Amino acid sequence: MDIKYNRKTKEDLPVVAICYDFDKTLSPDDMQAQGYIQSVGYDVAQFWKDTNDFAEQNDMDVNLAYMFKMVQEAEGKLIFNRDKLAEYGSKVKVFPGVETWFERIREYGRQKGVIVEHYIISSGLREMIEGTAMADSFTRIYANSFSIMKRE
Repeated sequence: MDIKYNRKTKEDLPVVAICYDFDKTLSPDDMQAQGYIQSVGYDVAQFWKDTNDFAEQNDMDVNLAYMFKMVQEAEGKLIFNRDKLAEYGSKVKVFPGVETWFERIREYGRQKGVIVEHYIISSGLREMIEGTAMADSFTRIYANSFSIMKRE
């Protein structure tokens, strides 16, 4: 059987999609460890140890465990909502050059006759990634998100 691939195009140009992880790829550390964990009075290493232990004890996904722990630790200590998580995201440090990388690569693509789109695929938090300075650079962010935090 001869199957022909149909190339995706927009505006009659081919599209190149580049997908990125976030933590320890674009940023040198986990996004939660750059202010949030400390704000609830936790040591970063202890937070991750407790989260992983909780996940194992409850036969639970580690991503859901850290998200549960974030909500649990925020109770009575700080406001936990979309705006606050975006505020933490705005303080996330990225590797040198990352904030300008996406437009530079898009421009290079234009010069070569392709449209470059950037995507995030992360086990981090969408709300925090959306708070970063380069959030508008991404065509789409695929990441963990809290369902209680509705989008407009």
